[in-house]
Amino acid sequence: QNTNGVGQSAELSRYLSRDKKVVAFVGTTKAGTSFLINNLADLLSKSGISTAIIDATTNRNSYYIYTKNEEALRRKVQNCFENLERGNVDGIEVSKNLSVFTAVPGKMGDSYNVEAMISNLAKNYSLVLIDCDFDTSFEFFGLAQEIYLVQSMDILTIQPLTAFLRDLQSTNLLNPSKLKIVINDIIFILNLFFL
Repeated sequence: QNTNGVGQSAELSRYLSRDKKVVAFVGTTKAGTSFLINNLADLLSKSGISTAIIDATTNRNSYYIYTKNEEALRRKVQNCFENLERGNVDGIEVSKNLSVFTAVPGKMGDSYNVEAMISNLAKNYSLVLIDCDFDTSFEFFGLAQEIYLVQSMDILTIQPLTAFLRDLQSTNLLNPSKLKIVINDIIFILNLFFL
């Protein structure tokens, strides 16, 4: 049953409140999506907000960043998504208020119960940040309360983002009120002072 926005179920809605949020970030390769999520999560967790990152990308940047090439951490993430789906919320603990849930790089697969994964995270964390790419299951976007479109000023990245939004809309999971845009680029502004 859709009770709280497009794609959001009664189960997940039960865990969300003013103090809890599920947010997805998506952008083209090299737009800085993972960079933004990792830094935002670090900042918010240091502010005392219980934060989880779930890496739903094909590349699994979080796998490379957070396993630190340690065998024990690589073994831990091998079944991370399966465990999360079953309610065993045990990701890589980065700090007191930040945990990361990732898997071995490769296709996400359609066999995961995305709603169960996100609901289990929402039960345990105040903020769930979903790192997405254009191959991420659309179900993640339907469950998110906000979707941040990460865009650089490169004109060539607009077309893939537009195609992604069109495909998402065709599934009836796109709620335009969820969309926010992040321009992730340095813009030099010339200040002219006239006397």
